[in-house]
Amino acid sequence: MVSLRPRTRRAGIAALVVVALIGLAALAAPGGGGDHEGRLLTRTSSAQVTAGVGWTHRWTAAPGGATDAAGNEWEADAGVVRGGEAPKALNAGIPAPYRYTRGGTPAFTLPVPQPGTYAVTLSLSAPERGPAPEATVTVNGQNIRLAATGAGRVRHAVVLVPATGDAAALTVGALHNLAGVAAVTATMARTGTDPLRTELAEEFDGPAGTALLPGWRHETGGGGWGNEELQVYTEDAANGALTGDGRLAITARHDGGRYTSARLRSAFEAQYGRIEGLLEVPPGKGLLPAFWMLGADVATAGWPQAGEVDLMESLGAGEPGVVHGTFHGPDGSARGWERPFTAKPAGGPVHRYGLEWWPGVLQWSVDGVVQATLRQEDLGAKQAWVFERPAFLLLNVAVGGRWPGPPPPATAFPQTMYVESVHWWR
Repeated sequence: MVSLRPRTRRAGIAALVVVALIGLAALAAPGGGGDHEGRLLTRTSSAQVTAGVGWTHRWTAAPGGATDAAGNEWEADAGVVRGGEAPKALNAGIPAPYRYTRGGTPAFTLPVPQPGTYAVTLSLSAPERGPAPEATVTVNGQNIRLAATGAGRVRHAVVLVPATGDAAALTVGALHNLAGVAAVTATMARTGTDPLRTELAEEFDGPAGTALLPGWRHETGGGGWGNEELQVYTEDAANGALTGDGRLAITARHDGGRYTSARLRSAFEAQYGRIEGLLEVPPGKGLLPAFWMLGADVATAGWPQAGEVDLMESLGAGEPGVVHGTFHGPDGSARGWERPFTAKPAGGPVHRYGLEWWPGVLQWSVDGVVQATLRQEDLGAKQAWVFERPAFLLLNVAVGGRWPGPPPPATAFPQTMYVESVHWWR
C-alpha cells in the first residue's frame, strides 16, 4: 500500500551491523522496551560468531553441505538429526541447499550459542511430480498449514523454539503433501524463553461514533498519496469510527463530488513479533482497503528505503475472493523491489491476516495458512533487506489510483472496511 504525503512511501536502507570477526565480544542487550536494543547483530552463517539476537546458522540434508546463491554456507545436518529417512536426492535444478530431502519424522538438536528463543525455519520439499496442494507439517506438536504451490517447489515454515541450554530441539511429526525436510535454519529471535507477550491488543471497544481512538492517530489530506488516489482522508466519524459492537469502521464516501475516507496509524511501534488483524473488506470495485506495516523512520528515510509489508490489500469486486500480501524494499530504483503474493481464503467475509517477523525472515499467513515466507538470503544482489528496525501499522481504504483504477458507476457508496481486532505479540 503506497502512502506518504507525496507518497515518498517506503523507507531507507537499514545498516545491518555485521560482526565479521570471530570471537568479537557480544554487543546485544536483551530485547524489549522502547529502545529496541539487542536487535540484529549478524546475518552470517558461522556458528563461531559471537552470539546475539540475529545469530544464524543453517543446516541442509545435502550430505556434503552446500553454498547458496548469496554465499551462505549450509552445514550437512548429519550431526544434528536423528530418526527420519536417509537423504533423498531431488531435481538438480533446485537450489543447492534443497537438492536433498529427509522424509519420515526426523528430530533435530540444533546447537545454539546461548539460551533464548530461536526462529527456526524449516525448508520443506513438495512432491517432485503432480500437484502440490495445501500441505501440513507438525513441529513440536504444533500443526502448521502451508498454501498450495508448484510441483518440486520448496515451502518454508517458521516456528519459535525456546532453548534453555545450548541446543534448540524440534521434532517433525506428520508430513502431509510434503516429500520431507530439505534444510533447517535457526536464528536467535529473543534473548528470553518466556512466551510471547501481548504488547498491542486492540479490540475496538467503545461507544459508537468514537473517532479519536487512544493508541491510533488519523493521517489526513489528499494529493493522491503517491498513487494518484482520489480520496481525501479525514478524521470525521463518518469516515472512521467505532461501531459500538467491537469493530472499527473505515468508510469511503462519495459526497458533493469528492471522495473521502480514513487512514489510521498505530502509535505503537516495535521491532519483530507476531502481528494479526481480523478484518472484513468492502466489496466494491475501484477501492483499495489495506492493513499494512511501514518502517518507523519512513518520514526521514523515505519510501521504499523504510521497508513495507502489506498484510492485506483487496480489489473487491475487481478480483473477487482474492487478497494480496506484498513485501517491499529498496534496490536503488524509485519503486524498489517487491515480492507480491495472493491468497484465496475460503469461508465468509471476515479473515485473519498474520505476519511472523523475526531477524532475517518474514512470513505472511491468511486464516492461519502460511502463504509466503521471505528471508534475507532470498533477495538479489541489489535488493536491500531493511526489516531490522521498528515499524508501525496502518489501516485505510483508498479510492481509485493507478492500482486498482477508478471506481466504476456500479460501485455504490458508502463502502466500509470493518476491523474487529489488531494484535501484536513480542
